[in-house]
Amino acid sequence: MRWAIALLVASCSSGASPTHPTPHPLAIDAGAVAEPVSDRECDALFDHALAIGLAEQRAAKPAELVATADAQAQLRADLHSELAACRALPRDAYRCALAAPTLDALAACQVKLSSSTSNTSVAPGGILPPAAPVAP
Repeated sequence: MRWAIALLVASCSSGASPTHPTPHPLAIDAGAVAEPVSDRECDALFDHALAIGLAEQRAAKPAELVATADAQAQLRADLHSELAACRALPRDAYRCALAAPTLDALAACQVKLSSSTSNTSVAPGGILPPAAPVAP
């Protein structure tokens, strides 16, 4: 998803400090099929992502380089354009992202798909590249 990348781009903005959202607990029934992530849950995730991104900015940058209220509003609108991608998140990825304490941790929660069999995360163990030919 691009929304985590958008958060990193926001670190180049300047301005005021936001309010931090309070994450809400999720009721989980282990025997039930997980419901898709709702718009309200995506808004909570976006709020969380903005809050941790801005906290990182405040910790690492002078106050005049922290995102302004206008920049935050624009970033929120940009994140909202990723609503469909957020709704498609698996529940585990959503819970991971909502619990992430940093943007790096949030980015690590994203589902990474690969069609490459050279990628060790998808190739069965023990598969090695072909040996180099030996001169006769």
